[in-house]
Amino acid sequence: MEEREYLLEQMNLYGRTVLASPQFRRTFTQTHHFRTTVGDHSVNVTLASLWLCRFLSRFGIHTDPKRMTTAALCHDLGIIGRYDKFNSNRECCRQHPIDSAAIAKELLPNADQETLEIIKDHMWPVTGSMPRTWEGFIITIADKYCAVRELTGREYHTQKISLRPAAVRR
Repeated sequence: MEEREYLLEQMNLYGRTVLASPQFRRTFTQTHHFRTTVGDHSVNVTLASLWLCRFLSRFGIHTDPKRMTTAALCHDLGIIGRYDKFNSNRECCRQHPIDSAAIAKELLPNADQETLEIIKDHMWPVTGSMPRTWEGFIITIADKYCAVRELTGREYHTQKISLRPAAVRR
């Protein structure tokens, strides 16, 4: 199986509930990083995170792909409506991780505390709340990597696969 197909399969397997939710569907309606949407960015972060997990497993660093997928897909849900909710970019950067975790908890009532902490900590070092798990560090790094790729107009992970996973295609 090709790498991209494997990563998409993992994302769809572990992220099925999030991907099918109305909250996640709304993420494709808001621009993010000038060139993409919050939804496309979240898919990019998920795929980059899963790729990093697979790579790190070769060195004996094992992570939880379900927790990784859930946190990555939910990490920016709190950004939706940012222009009505936040008075500044600074406020958005500090508050949206908290809002994202609250939305994830509502969407996934059985989400464990560690997954919610990963979501809350993804804006480190901006927020000062440092990730405490491998998954947290990986999502934080993947988020910054994808943001830079998107801001600079570089090819990003979803470009060659379909901008939206099957579960959320319109």
